[in-house]
Amino acid sequence: MSDPANGPMQGVRILDLGSMIAGPVAATILADQGADVIKVEPPGIGDVMRYLGATRGGVSGLFQNSNRGKRSLALDLKSTDALRIVHQLVAEADVVLHNYRDGVAERLGVDYDSLKAINPDIIYLWVNGFGAEGPLARNAAYDNVIQAFAGVAQSQADMETGEPIQYYQLFSDKLTALTGAQAVASALFARSQGRGGQYISLSMVDAVVSFLWGDAAGTATFLEDGASAGMNVARNKLVQFSNGWGSLAPVTDAQFHACCGAFGVDSSAPEIATIMDRSAHPDSVEVVFDLVRAVMLETDVDEGIQRLNEADVPCAKAMLLADLPGHLQMRANNSFTETDHPLAGRMVEPQNPPNFSRTPSGVGMPSATLGEHTDEILAELGYESAAVLQLRDRGAVG
Repeated sequence: MSDPANGPMQGVRILDLGSMIAGPVAATILADQGADVIKVEPPGIGDVMRYLGATRGGVSGLFQNSNRGKRSLALDLKSTDALRIVHQLVAEADVVLHNYRDGVAERLGVDYDSLKAINPDIIYLWVNGFGAEGPLARNAAYDNVIQAFAGVAQSQADMETGEPIQYYQLFSDKLTALTGAQAVASALFARSQGRGGQYISLSMVDAVVSFLWGDAAGTATFLEDGASAGMNVARNKLVQFSNGWGSLAPVTDAQFHACCGAFGVDSSAPEIATIMDRSAHPDSVEVVFDLVRAVMLETDVDEGIQRLNEADVPCAKAMLLADLPGHLQMRANNSFTETDHPLAGRMVEPQNPPNFSRTPSGVGMPSATLGEHTDEILAELGYESAAVLQLRDRGAVG
C-alpha cells in the first residue's frame, strides 16, 4: 500500500468537524496527500455515513473511502469540556472545516470569529448547501436537492421525453469536496506567502453550477439576442454492440470516415464529406450512422472497439466499475491499491489521482472506529489518563 507520509501536505494539521460527504471528502483528499486529519464525531453514533452504503464487518465502504487516513476523536461539542479541547486543537491546527447548517457553528462556539481569536492564521472552510446569504441559505440541502436546483437534472433531460435525469451518485457532494480541497490548498499557499489565514465559504450550488456552465449553459452564456445554439457534443449517446456498449467520438473528418469504414459503411456522399457538410445535413449523417449502428449490433464489443482503435477513432468500451481495478490500463496507471482493513478485511480503493514526482501521495490508514484515537489525541494535548477518564465519565468524550 502506498504511504502519504511524504505527500505535499505533510506537516499540515486539519480539524475535520464535518459529516456526510462534501466536507469530509475534502479533508480525505488532503489526508491522502499527507495532511494529519483529526475527525471530530459525536460519541455514540458518530458520522451517519458509518451506516450507509455497502458494508462488511460493520464497515461502510462509503465511509472508508470518505474518511480513510484520519484519526477519530469522539467529542460532544455541546459540552464545555469538549469545546475546550477543540479550542486547544485549533491553536495548533492549520485548517478547520465543517458543513454545519447556517448558525450551528456559532451555537457550538466553533465559528470563524471564535476560532480566529485563538489562531489568527487558521484556514477555515465552511461548506454549505445554497450559500451563506439569500432566501435559501437556511434550507437543508442534500446531494439530489442540489442537483435539481443547480441545473444538473435539466441539463441531462431525456432528448425524447424531456424528463430531467439526475446522476445516480453523490455528484454534488463529491464535486464540492474536490472544489473545497483545492480552495484549502490555495489558502495555504497564500498564507505561506505571508497573507495570513482566512475564511472560505463554499456552497454546493456554486461548485456545481461553475462546473456545469462552460459546456452545458448553451446560449444562456450570452446576454444579447442572436446567439446560435451550435452542436452539443456532450449529447453523444452510447452505441450498442452484440454483447455490450461503447462510446465513440468521430469528431474530425478523418475520424468520421474511418469510423464508417471500420464497419464497412460507405461515407463517400458529398453532403457528409466535411464537418461543415455534416452540420448542414444532419439527416444524411443519421442515415449513414444507422447503417454503422446496424453492423455494430452484430459485432462483439471488444472486436468493435479494437476496429475503432485500429482506425484511430476515439472510443472506449463502457466498463463496469468492478472491472476497472483489473484492467491493464488501470494497472499501468497504478490507479488502485489494495488495503487491509482490520474489520472489513481486504479492500480495493482508488489512489489519490495526482502523481507527484517528489512528494508522492497515497492511501493512508483505514478509516477509524468511532473515537479510536481519542486517548491518543488527548495525550498529545497533555491530558493525563485520570483526566481523560473524568471527561469520559462526564460524557464530554467517547
